[in-house]
Amino acid sequence: MIILLSVGLLNHVIIIPLLLGASGRDAWLVVLLVLICSPIWVGILSIILNNMNGMHVRDWLTKHFGRFFSAALIVLYSVLVWLMGFISLKDTTTWTIATYMPQTPLLVLTGTTLIGCIFAAFQGLRTIAILSGILLPFVVILGDFVMAANFQFKDYTLLLPYLENGTPPIWKGVPYAAGGLLELMVLTLFQHKLTKKPGFKNLMIMCILLCGLTIGPLMGSISMFGPDEAAHQRYPAYAQWRMVRLGEYVEHVDFFSIYQWLSGMYIRVSLSLYLLSELWKMQKYRWLPMFLGALLMLAATLLPISDMLFQDLLSQFYFPSFCIFTLGAMLVYVARIFISTRSKRST
Repeated sequence: MIILLSVGLLNHVIIIPLLLGASGRDAWLVVLLVLICSPIWVGILSIILNNMNGMHVRDWLTKHFGRFFSAALIVLYSVLVWLMGFISLKDTTTWTIATYMPQTPLLVLTGTTLIGCIFAAFQGLRTIAILSGILLPFVVILGDFVMAANFQFKDYTLLLPYLENGTPPIWKGVPYAAGGLLELMVLTLFQHKLTKKPGFKNLMIMCILLCGLTIGPLMGSISMFGPDEAAHQRYPAYAQWRMVRLGEYVEHVDFFSIYQWLSGMYIRVSLSLYLLSELWKMQKYRWLPMFLGALLMLAATLLPISDMLFQDLLSQFYFPSFCIFTLGAMLVYVARIFISTRSKRST
């Protein structure tokens, strides 16, 4: 439930406009392609999780790569989880001001949000999990509601023709769709807190659900607005809420989208702050990484970065770099595991 809410926010909200802008009408095919290739990635992740066997990620890295490389990787992972929280916070506050709270100061929105997230993160992973269990069912129900209510406006023939512009648009969208699944690597950062290790089957089910969270709004946007209009929308998932109409008198129920969006953002930012504390293993001062991470998020959100520049940074730098780093690191981990296993057998 934590993964579905935190990573689901990325898949359901943040990467959809990037996918539509890069791949247009074929954006949903990109998600299917990534899903078909996902068993390879899931298999690699499953091997790593089994080898870690409940060991803290810092201890595991030290065991296999030594203290220097372990410290370097912990720094990189800290930057990564901080960016996960910051990107969600920045995107959410931008959407909030653009839609339903235009007169509220950015400092107030960001500050109050971070106070709540710090409180949840300080209480620990169990609290975040319980919150996820409470929030997720209603998020799913509302998602099914908006999908069914808008069926009257959808024309799925707009998904045709396939590959109208060849395969280049497909490859342009791969880093964004893949980034949504590769975030499953966060499991390696808190697997030592889980009572049961997720196996290959459970990880694949999670991949399918995450892909469903992406492909549903993608196909909905294209079938409702057409590929060109959908690609120009900043928040395609929210635009579908604006279209909901039940009979002659019930409409303007897009306030439900606020619950959906804030639920995912709250869990995602709280998890990000919690992982910052967990990575550095500062038992006595465990609040310090959380506080510093939240303070940096607040400062970065207040920077005068336009939404257009923010989108460009995500599409051109963050997602390609994230995919390369994650895939490269996981392949190195698996190679090291095989080398260690073979050396043990030979001795």
